[in-house]
Amino acid sequence: MMNGPNSQHLPLDWAIRPAFDVELKEYLLLAYLQRVHARFKEHKLYPYLAELQMHLTELTRLRERKQELQRELHGPLLGFDPHTGKPVYEAPAENAEMGVINTVVELALPGLQRTLAHGEELRQELQARMRLEPIGVQPLNLSEGWLLVRDGCEARVYNYTIPLVQGRSGQDAHRSVITRYVTTCTVSLSNTYDRIRSSLLKLHRDMPNAATFVLEAPQNIPFMETRIPLGRLLIHRAIADQRHTSRAT
Repeated sequence: MMNGPNSQHLPLDWAIRPAFDVELKEYLLLAYLQRVHARFKEHKLYPYLAELQMHLTELTRLRERKQELQRELHGPLLGFDPHTGKPVYEAPAENAEMGVINTVVELALPGLQRTLAHGEELRQELQARMRLEPIGVQPLNLSEGWLLVRDGCEARVYNYTIPLVQGRSGQDAHRSVITRYVTTCTVSLSNTYDRIRSSLLKLHRDMPNAATFVLEAPQNIPFMETRIPLGRLLIHRAIADQRHTSRAT
């Protein structure tokens, strides 16, 4: 997804790819960040939040590896530190390509960090406008069930499963919640959430006591890029909170 020549994404290895030209790489970075900000203005969070975090992780690792290499390699002995007695070496010569990579890494990290922070603020703002509510009596095990995602006068029905919850929250927690689209139902005075839940339980007798949640959100929150990932995140949090409470008691 991130490596195609016409991709709207920034390749993960963009900083170390030829050509080693600071201006070109700065242009690639700024163009990418502009695209991400444009998506954020449309309230589209994913996959951009995950991409930004991957880029930050990769560049931080690259900088750490370079620092480790500098500690292991050194130039001629210059003398000894009069205070510690440790040898002092001349810094090793740095080739032009590595110099470009170092410049690009130091240039890129602040911009990526600011953009990720902006995206996280937007995620919290949009998530606060969404509501995840249980429907009916919930079972003790919430790791599998139904998610009704309200979309106007309809509700898209997803089957969700979550094998294991390691932590209580996290920006990538939605990845551990697996959803599968099942059907779309009309929501009305006669076809309420409870009635939809009852119909699902009758049709899927292999899940006789499945948990059921409904997710409601403003219409201006994009469905696939934001509403579904944040719905998964809210389900992950609900299950993690339940397990945390169970362990505490």
